[in-house]
Amino acid sequence: MYKGFVNAVEVDFSIPENREKMLAAFKQVDEEKGFTCPLIIGGERIYTEKKFESLNPSTKEVLGYSSSASAEQCDQAIRTAHEAFQTWKKTSLDERVRCMRKLATLLDENRFYLDAWNVEESGKNWGEADGELCELLDFINSYCVHIQELDKGIPCIQTSEYNKCVYIPMGVGATVSPWNFPVGLFANMLIAAAITGNTSVNKPASNTPISAFKFFEIMEKCGIPAGVINFLPGAGSDIGDLLVDHPLIRFINFTGSKEVGCRIYERAAKVNPGQKWLKRVVAEMGGKNAIIIDSSANVKKAAQGVASSAFTFQGQKCSACSRAIVMRDVHDEFVAALIEEAKALKANQGAGRDDKTIGPVSSKEAFDKIAKYIEIGRGEGEVVFGGTYSDEVGYFVDPTIIDGISRTDRIANEEIFGPVVAVIPVDSFDEALDIANQTEYGLTGSVYSETRENVIKAKAEFNVGNLYFNRKCTAAVVLQHPFGGFNLSGTDHKTGTPNYLTNFMYLKSISEDLTK
Repeated sequence: MYKGFVNAVEVDFSIPENREKMLAAFKQVDEEKGFTCPLIIGGERIYTEKKFESLNPSTKEVLGYSSSASAEQCDQAIRTAHEAFQTWKKTSLDERVRCMRKLATLLDENRFYLDAWNVEESGKNWGEADGELCELLDFINSYCVHIQELDKGIPCIQTSEYNKCVYIPMGVGATVSPWNFPVGLFANMLIAAAITGNTSVNKPASNTPISAFKFFEIMEKCGIPAGVINFLPGAGSDIGDLLVDHPLIRFINFTGSKEVGCRIYERAAKVNPGQKWLKRVVAEMGGKNAIIIDSSANVKKAAQGVASSAFTFQGQKCSACSRAIVMRDVHDEFVAALIEEAKALKANQGAGRDDKTIGPVSSKEAFDKIAKYIEIGRGEGEVVFGGTYSDEVGYFVDPTIIDGISRTDRIANEEIFGPVVAVIPVDSFDEALDIANQTEYGLTGSVYSETRENVIKAKAEFNVGNLYFNRKCTAAVVLQHPFGGFNLSGTDHKTGTPNYLTNFMYLKSISEDLTK
C-alpha cells in the first residue's frame, strides 16, 4: 500500500563519528549566535524595529533575536501568498513532489545542524531532536506517496456521462505552530499546504523562532517559488487575530493550547467582509492523558512506560502521560517502581547540549505554571518524589510524582504540560475507564493489562484518538500510529495520512454528457 515508504532511522549518537558531527554542529551554532531572524515575504528578507529574544532554557543565554511582524506586514504576507497561489495551483504534481523529495534530501544532509539548533533553543536532548527530524522526514515522504494517490480522485460510476471527482487546492492558509516541536511541526504544517497546491503564511512559536528559521533557510533551496511559503514570526497579540480573520485566508492549521485553539475555531467561523468561503480549521490542542494499570499488569514495564511518557522532554508533549490510574492491589508496587524510574531519570538531568536525558522546561512562563501546579498537587495529594524546581541557572523542574489524587482534584483534570504525574488509585477497571474518560480532552491513552476482557473493553470504551496497550502513550510513528485526538484535544486530523492532506483540498465533481 505504501510502496517506496520507509520510516527514517534516528542517528545513533553512541557511534563516535556521529557524536563528533554533533559537536561540530554545536560549534557552528556558537559562531552564529546573536543574529536576528528576518521576516520572509515573497522571498524578501525584512528586518523590523520590533524584535524579541530567543533564550536557551538550559542557561538563559540569549541565542539570538527575531524580527516581529506588524499587522501591515501580516496583510502583505497574505496578499503575497494569494498572488503566488495563482501560479502554484497550476504547478504540476510531479514538480511539487520533486520539490518535497529535494527538501527531504536537504534536511537529511543538514540534520546535525538542525538538531543542534533545536537542542539549544528547545532544551531537548540529542535523541529527541533527531527523533523530531526523523518524524519530519516521514511526514514529507508519506505525503509524497499520499498526494499521488489522492491525485487519482474518487472513483465514479460511468454512464452516458463522463464523470470524475478530483481534489483541488483551496488557496492561502495560515499555520500557527508550537514551541515543543519547532522544526517538525512548523515544517509539517506548511509542507502539507504546499504539496496540496496551496500557499501559506507561517507563524513560528515565539520561544523557538530560530529553529524554524533555520529550517526555512534550507527549504528555500528545494525549488519552491518565493511567495508560496512565507515566514512570519511575531506576537500573537499583533498578528494572531488578523491571520485568522483575513478574508483571503481559506484555512488555519494550528497546534497549541486549548484556549488559543478554541479562540481560533470561534473566530474562523465568522464570515468577514470580502470573504466568499467558510474557513477550515485543523487544530491539535493538547491532552490530559491517562495510563491505566490493572491488577494483571507487568508492573515494572508499566512503571517504565509511565515514566517515559510523563517525564521525557520534561512532559512537554501533548501526548504525555499526566495521570496514572492504578488498581489498588498493585498500587504500592507500582508507585515504588515508578519512583525508581524517576530517580534514574533525575540522576541524568542537565542541559540539552550535554545530552542529558532530562533537560529544562521551555521558558520562565512554563516554569512558573508547572511550579504552581506542583504546589496545588502538594495540597491535593502526597508528593512521593520530586516536587522540587529551580530557575537559578536554567528552567529546571524535577520529575514529580503526586500520589493519592482523586478524580475531582485539579491536577487530575487540568493540563500541566510539565514533568508531573498524578497517581489515582481505583477499585475496578470500570472505574479506571470512567476516570480516564472524564476529562474534556481525548488525545492519547494506554492500558497495561494481561486480562483479555479488559483489553477488549478498553478498545471499545477508552475514548482517545491514539490508544496503546502495554506500551507508553507517547512516540507515535508516522504511518504506524496516525496521530490526532477527540473532544477538546482537537479535530482528529491524523497527521502523516492521506486524510490529513484532504483538510487542505476541495473535492470538485465534473460530469460531461457524451451523447449527441
